[in-house]
Amino acid sequence: MRYGINLVGQAAGRGIYLLAGFAAFVMVAKVAGPVVLGHYGLALAALAIALIAADFGTTLTFAARIGACEPEARAAALAAMLSARLILGAGTGLALLCALPLLPAPTRPALTLAALAMPLVAARFLDALFQVCGRPGWSAYPSLANAAVLVVGTALALALDAPEAVLPLVAVAAGTAYGALALVLAGRLVPLHVAALTDGLATIRGAAGVGVSNALGTLNARIGLLALAAFAGAAEVGLFTAGYRFFELGVAVAITLAAPLLPVFGRAAAAGTLPAQTRLALRLVLAAAGPGVIAAWVLADPLVRLLFGPDYAASVPVLRIAALMAAAMIAATILFSALVALGRTGFAVPFSAAGCAVNAVLCLVLVPRAGATGAALAALAAEFAMLAVVVFAFRRSVGAPLLPRDWPAILVPTLAMATCVLASPAALAPVALPAGALLALAGGLWLRPRDPLAGPSLTSPQLSSPEASS
Repeated sequence: MRYGINLVGQAAGRGIYLLAGFAAFVMVAKVAGPVVLGHYGLALAALAIALIAADFGTTLTFAARIGACEPEARAAALAAMLSARLILGAGTGLALLCALPLLPAPTRPALTLAALAMPLVAARFLDALFQVCGRPGWSAYPSLANAAVLVVGTALALALDAPEAVLPLVAVAAGTAYGALALVLAGRLVPLHVAALTDGLATIRGAAGVGVSNALGTLNARIGLLALAAFAGAAEVGLFTAGYRFFELGVAVAITLAAPLLPVFGRAAAAGTLPAQTRLALRLVLAAAGPGVIAAWVLADPLVRLLFGPDYAASVPVLRIAALMAAAMIAATILFSALVALGRTGFAVPFSAAGCAVNAVLCLVLVPRAGATGAALAALAAEFAMLAVVVFAFRRSVGAPLLPRDWPAILVPTLAMATCVLASPAALAPVALPAGALLALAGGLWLRPRDPLAGPSLTSPQLSSPEASS
């Protein structure tokens, strides 16, 4: 089981999923305007919170578990997971129905459908099954179904001037199509059945720490929206959402990178090679994240104007701050995944609680004064607070996440990009950006570990049995 192959499959599915969501988002922003976009963003935020509750951390723990178990045990692991998802989906759907009167009227039809279809809408955990069964490319098929429904449905709704409530309804229908096709594909790999209620409850208990952490993390990501809705109105929510969308893309990148790591980390933990595997993963993503932040800072203004138009100029600072947030999130996600693979999840609730507390306090101070930019600054502080917690937990459980010899490989690509881009006149940006990217890549390749012992490949340790090796 190789990380690179699994990453390609995960990235293909996630990339299609993200591009479809971003295309629909841009269409709504351009055609409907900031106010409708604000309502659309609130509907998606409520849906995201519900999906995290319906998952409750089981995706992470399932990925680590199925990566470590023998092939003949996969059907039982999936059955327990399906039982847990039915329990969680039913409870979350009921809670969402009870919360509908508190939400804006245009969001209610979509969230009603989501409540009824919750176990299907929240079905990304099947990516891990595709990976361990040697079919990582299958992650692309449910994403294609989601993309077809979402993009075509949104375009038709806007072209026909359909009621505002139709737009989030299309998004929920697309997510349901994703889950239904993923489940059909899973049935071709292992027999599908639902385990006993006790097995489902045991799976939920095993994921409880991560589940509470994920719920708090999702709430943390929406505190800025709630504060803006309370203090600044729907138009300011739309401006914030346009820039913040790029952070959500960064979160998706973090998930894409980390999801194939979980089965690998699960076996690495059993073999005693987890610290070295984590160091390598962290070094690689940070070396790429630094130049990415600089590129996002330079491209923020033209990118916002191109995608959303001049009415969204106030979203530019939010995008720049979101790039920094994404880098912190990616680093935290790698360390988080390693600790989950070790079964050390006691840090998870303080991890997300720290982010929520910092974000909420700073939003109360900054949002009334600085609007969308203030909400973004509060969210940035929250991300660094969470990164500090997970670094502390990793040091206590495993050791230092990085060694002194790792830092040149991380910093040189960033410094090369910064020197090339920030020292050039603005008029030369179209030339400076690719030149800086090439310099950053050259620096990273030059400083890559040449001693195999200094940087192990991200391949799960091979076990002695032929079944495990396959």
